[in-house]
Amino acid sequence: MKHILIVDDDRINIDCAKIALGDLYKLSTCNSGPNAMKFLETTIPDLILLDINMPFMDGFEVIRRIQADERTKDIPLVILTAEIGEEIQRKCKEIGALDYIIKPFVPSDLQIRMEQVFLKLERAGHFANESVGARDYSQIDPLTGVMNAQSGWALIDSKVNAGSVGTLILFGVDNLKAVNNNFGMTAGDNVIKALADVIKLYTDSEDVLCRIGGDTFLVYVNTVKDKDAIGRKVKGIIQEMHNKLAEYRIEGNTSVSAGIAMAPEDGDNLPLLYNAADKALYHVKQNGKNSYHFFSAQAATDKGGIASLDELYDKLRRTDVETGAYVLDYYAFQYVFNYLCRQAERGEIKLEALLLNLLPEEGYLPSAAEMEQAIGVLDQTLFSTLRRSDVSARYSNRQMLVALPYNGDVQIQPVVDRIVGDYEGRMIGGKIHLQIYVKDIRG
Repeated sequence: MKHILIVDDDRINIDCAKIALGDLYKLSTCNSGPNAMKFLETTIPDLILLDINMPFMDGFEVIRRIQADERTKDIPLVILTAEIGEEIQRKCKEIGALDYIIKPFVPSDLQIRMEQVFLKLERAGHFANESVGARDYSQIDPLTGVMNAQSGWALIDSKVNAGSVGTLILFGVDNLKAVNNNFGMTAGDNVIKALADVIKLYTDSEDVLCRIGGDTFLVYVNTVKDKDAIGRKVKGIIQEMHNKLAEYRIEGNTSVSAGIAMAPEDGDNLPLLYNAADKALYHVKQNGKNSYHFFSAQAATDKGGIASLDELYDKLRRTDVETGAYVLDYYAFQYVFNYLCRQAERGEIKLEALLLNLLPEEGYLPSAAEMEQAIGVLDQTLFSTLRRSDVSARYSNRQMLVALPYNGDVQIQPVVDRIVGDYEGRMIGGKIHLQIYVKDIRG
């Protein structure tokens, strides 16, 4: 946890800063310049949040003394000031402050500004030494402090090529785009950093952890192939991230999924092993997310590339047929929907198309977070009310599409009533309601 020293003679400002930052950072406070200098004699914080207008010793004098001391000269500074205008901007730039914040400030605004400052420092490598020790910083991902893709891939590749027995785990954040859209890019970066920190807790010095891009991390657990042990480790990471997201107040359906492959049976080189883990992760993403899956090789692997139709049917057919529509992205939905339409046109099936709209009550303007929560509830409703033969896709943050193929007579209204009833039951007291339009697809 990063350590911030707050220097301000106004008790109210300090209390507001504690409200905004207390859950995210370790905080120390001083109510004057002389007290700050005394504090710095024994403790070096990661950043100083400094008021300029103080009695006895103003902020500019504090800065002059800090920058004259070899021990403290590199501490990042953020200025607190009641002044507004180009002159204060010029002064802050001249003294090397990273940012300045106008008083009085709103706690939530201060939180966002400090997150942005720390992100800027991390991307510039300011905290590299505390994360990676003596390692070459060129091998480190600047956002998370773990190994970058090129270095991590090379190290895992060398282990696998040397005949290492182990487990490759591919982690990905579910629905990170919704976090970026609803809470900002800084919040998305914080989720990525949190996942890196959580994975670190579950790995040791023999393992390899790297960020391979975006929200995706690769872990090679050396020598361990016990599926129960790996499952417990991955489940722990997923659950800990669930707790972190709740702590950060990230609402919606954001979670973590993982695909797992074993070396050497799932691949005796890294590209093959990674491909297996990626397929396992894809399986999780298509079946509810927020979980993990071990790669299962095709039966053809054990039969010299020859399999019977019955064996392939068993591999291809989903066995969890009781509830829950297939969830596809919009583009995949288009292909399936067109195929179903052709069947309906030939008279082979009957097809109903549903457009589900989330509509706020008249005069009510919901936040982006509320809309994301509502669409998440709708996801749960479709899983619990529809069949595995049905297909759904999200069209926007307010609309979903559903295709319902049938044989025989169709009574669509009871289905619509069941969907609406389940959604409204989950959203008791909510101000975002569900409206459904139905189109009968006939040949």
